[in-house]
Amino acid sequence: MEERLREREKPQKLRVVFPDGETLCFTSSKETLVQTLRRIGIDRLSSVDIMADGAPMITKTIIPKHQRHMESLGDGWYVNIGGSTHTKYMRLKSISEKLNLGLIIDKSDDFKGEKVSRGSKGVSFLQVSFPDGTVIGESNTTETFFETVIKIGIERVEKLNLTYNQKNFITSSQQYNSQVQIAKDKWLVIPASTKDKVKMLNVMNVVLHLGIKIEYI
Repeated sequence: MEERLREREKPQKLRVVFPDGETLCFTSSKETLVQTLRRIGIDRLSSVDIMADGAPMITKTIIPKHQRHMESLGDGWYVNIGGSTHTKYMRLKSISEKLNLGLIIDKSDDFKGEKVSRGSKGVSFLQVSFPDGTVIGESNTTETFFETVIKIGIERVEKLNLTYNQKNFITSSQQYNSQVQIAKDKWLVIPASTKDKVKMLNVMNVVLHLGIKIEYI
């Protein structure tokens, strides 16, 4: 009976209130975490030493075993957004305390979270649909591009010997600032604009006969 009651519980949402009164509360606790960190700014966050699943929570390297939980914060920095709402709550509390930010952080199933707006206020949105039914459309185009390449297959893409702006698309070591680590000894160049990401995905789609549908705004 107790287990059934737990199953019926509504999912909790995070709410973060900054000292200036700005409030962040999205339907997704992941989105609230990421937007809060972006609001704090990487200049402050880069000095915070918080671990997540045995690795730094905020890092400039995408950790292969956590790559599905790595979200871009901008300027080449990533955050591990894995874990429950309570885990995200505790990590935000720790960050606020370490940086003396004075954030008010709560979690409740009564909060009415704001839905993530796609394609508004100049924000690009990229979505990729595969023939097997898989749909990839993360909260930022970099993450969608990254996840799509993983889904296609790193080795398949590497064999294409693609280049972007005269740079090798996949290398065995980091050679450019625009690269992120996608696997052990594999570094991927991330195109700067959404249009360039779409162009690269279209090349893969045509050459590899993937039959994927690419949508962006």
